[in-house]
Amino acid sequence: MLDVEKMFGVNRDSPCVKLIYGLSGSGKTMFLCESVRKSARSGSFSGQHRWVIFDVKHDGYQTLAKPVDSVEEAISKLEKDRVVVIHPNIETAKMELDIIISHLFAIAEVNPNFSASFILEESSTFIGSSVGSIPSSVKRFATQGRSKGLSMLIVNQRALSNKWVDSQAQGMTIFRLPLPDAEMLKKRWGLNFEEIDSHLKETKFSFAYYDLESLELDYYKPIEIPDLRIPIVMPKKSSWSKLFTWNNGHIRGL
Repeated sequence: MLDVEKMFGVNRDSPCVKLIYGLSGSGKTMFLCESVRKSARSGSFSGQHRWVIFDVKHDGYQTLAKPVDSVEEAISKLEKDRVVVIHPNIETAKMELDIIISHLFAIAEVNPNFSASFILEESSTFIGSSVGSIPSSVKRFATQGRSKGLSMLIVNQRALSNKWVDSQAQGMTIFRLPLPDAEMLKKRWGLNFEEIDSHLKETKFSFAYYDLESLELDYYKPIEIPDLRIPIVMPKKSSWSKLFTWNNGHIRGL
């Protein structure tokens, strides 16, 4: 299995951006969700590390923590919650993206022990093909994040990123992709689409990892899904449910 430190950690001598591409249903969201769960429970990250998931599609990470629908609420949870899932309003998502990234940098400025992994889902919603189409907050993250202990995972259904963003990336996790992406894989990274796809279709939800520094391509089996997907941030009981306890088949509390 791909090392969680390589996936979410920061090497201050390497780029802090990681790319994750794959069609809907290819297993990439499940892979990311369970990788966050595994890494949050491992001893590889300090108690001051945070996983922040900015998910404009509003689906796939609910088993980690109850999603919040505003950056303000997310910021209030960062102090105590190791994992924060944000379901932004599509109309204000770009503004909220700028705010949450700015806040992560602000924390890192005053707390040298702080670190964070930021997952940007459906990245093509925010990042276009030209350099001018990249939000300044994403540029800041890509160029300055590693010096602050911050890493960014850019996730999309198509390998339609941006050449400038690609130049800031450490590696690329590849799930099955549509045929139109074959030419881009070849021209931009020298990868053989047919060869990769033939490997991945042998085992459902398997994936490949291409190291953009060593130029090595490795294949991995699907991530293991636990029988019980226990949240990293346990949901709080409502005031009503706290009135009751279940004991030997009888309700007590009133």
